[in-house]
Formats: sequence, C-alpha cells, structure tokens
Amino acid sequence: HVENAGVHSGDASLLLPAQKLFVETHRRVKAIGQKICRALMISGPFNVQFMCKENEVMVIECNLRASRSLPFISKTYNVNFIEIATRTMLGIPQSPALIQPMEMECISAKVPVFSFARLKNSDPRLGVEMQSTGEVACFGVNQYEAFLKAMISAGFKLPTKNILVSIGPSQQKLEFVQYASMLIDMGYQLFATKSTAEVLRSHGGLEVVVVHKPLVKREPNAITMLKTGKIDLVINVPDSMDSQALSDGFELRRSAIDTGVALIVDIKVAILVTLSLQRKHMREKSGKDFFSLKSWQEYCEPREGAVGRD
Repeated sequence: HVENAGVHSGDASLLLPAQKLFVETHRRVKAIGQKICRALMISGPFNVQFMCKENEVMVIECNLRASRSLPFISKTYNVNFIEIATRTMLGIPQSPALIQPMEMECISAKVPVFSFARLKNSDPRLGVEMQSTGEVACFGVNQYEAFLKAMISAGFKLPTKNILVSIGPSQQKLEFVQYASMLIDMGYQLFATKSTAEVLRSHGGLEVVVVHKPLVKREPNAITMLKTGKIDLVINVPDSMDSQALSDGFELRRSAIDTGVALIVDIKVAILVTLSLQRKHMREKSGKDFFSLKSWQEYCEPREGAVGRD
C-alpha cells in the first residue's frame, strides 16, 4: 500500500512489486503466510492483511476467500492464480508458479475510484471504513509512471499552476516541506492555510501565499479561490484531534469535490504524486517522453535483452 495503516485496504493505492519493503520483511511475510495456511489447512484462495514496520510483521486479519486484488496480482505477475487455486481445491497436482519480482521490468499501480461527487455532503476522507466504488490499474516502466497513469485514469486532473496545501498533523507538515519545495521548483504556485504556511516558511524557507480557512470570513479565502477556479489541486490532510479543523477541513474537502478540483487527503499519496510529477517534469524538460504506451503483453512479456527505463 502507498498509504500507511489506518486506511481500508479497499481504499488504498497499491504498487506491485512492492517498492519500499525490506528483504527481511518479504521473508517474514512469506513465512507467516505459509504458517497460517498450514495451521488452518487452507487449500484454496485466501488473503492476509499484514502491518509491517522496521521488519516487525503483524497480522491484521486473514480471510478465506479471494480478494479483489487477485486479478490485479495475476495480471501483474502473468500467473493465473485462480486457476492454480481451483486445481488445488480439486486435488489436481499443481506445480508452484515461479515469480521473480526482482526481474520484472514493469510496475503496476492500482488506485481506488470514489463517488463523492454523487453523494451530497459526504466527507471525502479516508479511514478504516471502505468508501471506494471501483478501482483502476495501470502499468508503467517505473512506479512514478504507473501511479500517475492510474491516478489520471481514476479521474485525477494534473495541476497546471496553483496548489492549495492544508495539513493538520504537525509531523506531516514537516514531512511535506521538502516535497513542497519540489513543487515550487517545478513552477507551481503554492497557497497554504496559516499554520501550514508557517511551517513551510520556517523549516523550508519557502515562498507561499497564505489563504484563510473556510470558516474564517476573510479574504483571500480557500472557498472563494476554489469557486473562482484559481486552484488546480487541494492537498488536505485531516487532523482528527481538532474539531475546529475538522469543520474547516470538511468544508475545504467538500468544496474541492463540488467544484471539480483534484483532491488528495493522504500524506503518502501527496508525496508520491509530487515525486511522480517531478519525474515527469524532468523527463519532459530533457525532451523525453514520460508516459509509455504499450499493450499488457509488452509490459508482462518483455523481449530478451529489453532494458527498463529509470
């Protein structure tokens, strides 16, 4: 998952093969999965949700059914897992599938699709309850291309000029400073609510324009800027501990949805989008294409001697 634990797996973005897991974490996940399978005498599809940090692996839950991710994983690794599971359930001899993630020359990204625009007054934020109504999967030569393709396919509009940033948790404000700097270096104009702007200025020396929160009846106001089409992207990471921020945050997020402005509500997604935009900017600046257009067969069945793009 791109997002940290706390976001429902059905609402989370996925990258496959995983891009940031330690080798030891991979080993432990595989070993624990095998132990669960043997202990429960499973002979068919099942899914396990793990929570991992610094090579410590914990099991959240195990479900004796196939997940919605199974077709996505099958397409990515070019292995028909449901056929393997069916043969196993029927007692038909089955050889293990050979999967070598380190040898793959493409990355797959799966992102959720939401229907907040059709649900009046719903709060477009992520949590432990699933809210997505669909998903999109795309392939790319690296995680940045695959993720940006998937985001666009899910309805995300790439920003062209102005980005509004309003981040609640203090640690996440600090975490985003270096990425805010990247956005400015790419030519974007950043607007930020007061406390976010203070952190971006004091810890990054960044030039940002302060805007007032929705419930502060002063201009320039975030809502006014959204309604007048002056904002291309809103990055709003909620702080659930602050009820006033919750009200302001709801108004900001809801206004972004109602005005058709792209909205990001998770810090990890905001970071990966920023890194992807930077990679796109650098390649196009040097006269190279960023997006590759290939068939599934070309991504998953590369020719001998083919070399992936950085």
